[in-house]
Amino acid sequence: MCLKNRWVAKAVLLLAVTLPLQADVTITQLANEGVLLSDGETRVMIDGMVVDSYSVYGGLPDTAAAQFNGPSGVFGNVDLALVSHRHHDHNQPAHACRFMQASTGSQLATSSQVIGLMREKCRQFMTSSPRVRKIAPEYDAPVQLVNGTARVRVFPLSHGTRKYARIQNFGHLVELGGVTLLHIGDAAMNPADFEKAGLDRVQIDVAFIPFWFFQPGPGAAVVERFMNATLKIAVHIPPGEMEEVKAHLDENFPEVVVLDQPLAETRFIAPPP
Repeated sequence: MCLKNRWVAKAVLLLAVTLPLQADVTITQLANEGVLLSDGETRVMIDGMVVDSYSVYGGLPDTAAAQFNGPSGVFGNVDLALVSHRHHDHNQPAHACRFMQASTGSQLATSSQVIGLMREKCRQFMTSSPRVRKIAPEYDAPVQLVNGTARVRVFPLSHGTRKYARIQNFGHLVELGGVTLLHIGDAAMNPADFEKAGLDRVQIDVAFIPFWFFQPGPGAAVVERFMNATLKIAVHIPPGEMEEVKAHLDENFPEVVVLDQPLAETRFIAPPP
């Protein structure tokens, strides 16, 4: 875990000692944009069914991969699995099939595109399991999911133009343990899309933000207006660029946290309002 994250964890720990706990969520980094969220009762995984490296992006180390299909450990007892879009650095169909088939209770909610690719690997399961739900949110009709103590609003965010225009990319606003967390998949840096999703009217505690939003360009303004969370976590960093990205963030966005290894973990504890 990077130094900034240790500092945040220490600050959070001190806060927990001096104030009554009102909001408490554990965040575990997986591969790329994969995260696992838990309030101690409900476990929500987003873009977490990735094991192998893909292009410049990383997968899971052997120690983490060994836990992927296990009934316990980091990947055990996931209540709700969500996938932002079909690209293999966010969801790997063969591994996703194995995960869902090995699970006895995990619910999967995602797009027709993701489900279509998974159907090629495990057709019978994907077409017959009541634990699989195809969703098609719109800007003016987001999908609301409830699982245990988790409340999730799913909405579209454009992946981009040209060859990316037809990619169904979902944003997820998760309310869990009194904390509001935002995951945007590979959203394009288009302010109009974030405004249509209503993110300028939401108080966000934790935002998972692809690292390129902090590179020179329009991303920083989008973050400031729509994702100005108490805790910003940069995600989707290629392993080969990790040190360069961390150095850039240290210099230009020192408040942004990087969980630089799969299975790195932190807690977010907010003070009472």
